[in-house]
Amino acid sequence: MDKALDVAPQAPAIRHQFRFEGSGGEYFKIWIVNLALSIVTLGIFSAWAKVRSKRYFYGNTYIGDHAFDYHGSPLRILVGRLIAAGILLLYGLSAAFLKWFVVVIGIALFFATPWLVNASLRFNARNSSYRNIRFNFDGSYAEAFGAYILWPLLAVVTLSTTIPLARRARVQYNINNHSFGGRYFDAQLPGRSMYLIYLGAIGLLAGFAAAMGFLVLIAYLLAVARDASLASVLALLAEQVNHSVLSAIFLVVYVTVFLCMTTFIQAKVLNLALNHTSLSARYKFDATISAAKMIDLVLGNLFLMLVTLGLFYPWARVRTVEYLVENIAVTGGDGIEEFTSDLVSGQGAVGEEVANFFDVDVGL
Repeated sequence: MDKALDVAPQAPAIRHQFRFEGSGGEYFKIWIVNLALSIVTLGIFSAWAKVRSKRYFYGNTYIGDHAFDYHGSPLRILVGRLIAAGILLLYGLSAAFLKWFVVVIGIALFFATPWLVNASLRFNARNSSYRNIRFNFDGSYAEAFGAYILWPLLAVVTLSTTIPLARRARVQYNINNHSFGGRYFDAQLPGRSMYLIYLGAIGLLAGFAAAMGFLVLIAYLLAVARDASLASVLALLAEQVNHSVLSAIFLVVYVTVFLCMTTFIQAKVLNLALNHTSLSARYKFDATISAAKMIDLVLGNLFLMLVTLGLFYPWARVRTVEYLVENIAVTGGDGIEEFTSDLVSGQGAVGEEVANFFDVDVGL
């Protein structure tokens, strides 16, 4: 199908806000049953658990009066997971008994990665719908090889200086090869903006480093005021504090810094991608996701999951999804109902391809 965008006549822009109507309490009931059955069945039920969870979140995500839907087959997901488990088992056995075969597996996985990515993206797209109209994904092996293999290799060769461009290539590949009812999404992310995001993350890291340096400076000034060396003060501190406590403090600081940086980048990239995405030239996406709010959510959720021994997870996931969904909108010149009605006649071929055996969810 030609990817050329159809241009609609000018019309007053209408804003359609996404909304999420699920709750942590409702999802907890689904999650706890999923967890129990997955444990009892030694993980086999996890494929059905994934479908139940996806249907809950899709079914509670609305545009207008209609929710999204998920049609994935648990058996197909189980097949994908068995493939992944088989590869890991083969790799482990090779490492133990046939070390030379590890290289063969590594080379095979290197060239299989683009196919696995495409199979997973197609499976999830073709099993997602809005108003009974399916999404689709038709990226090619060559494009995926470039986005997921060549760009990361270039980032390594260039000492990570092209990581923002590699991330942009992957994001654009994922978005531009998705379609809805035969109409393609289009995203063109500015390279300069991607670099600014990563520079912002580096600035965040520098801020943490400066804060730690400030604490060391305070300790030094206190040592000088007491006519003692910084080394003696730190040695005294080390004597008073158990090494395991120091290790725990270091781990907490490391995890906090890591989560802050990765969440900052993810939130900013998602905002940038959505704000530069359109559908069929009729609709443009609008995202107002705050990196600071996302960091607060991630750290707060992590803390609450730790103190509740993981039982807060359903609420944590709902809080995150609710915030993301309710900060996304789509703006267009005609109503969603009118637009989707025009697409119904063109989505039949997509539905026929859903049964393609080679489209499996391998968790990528």
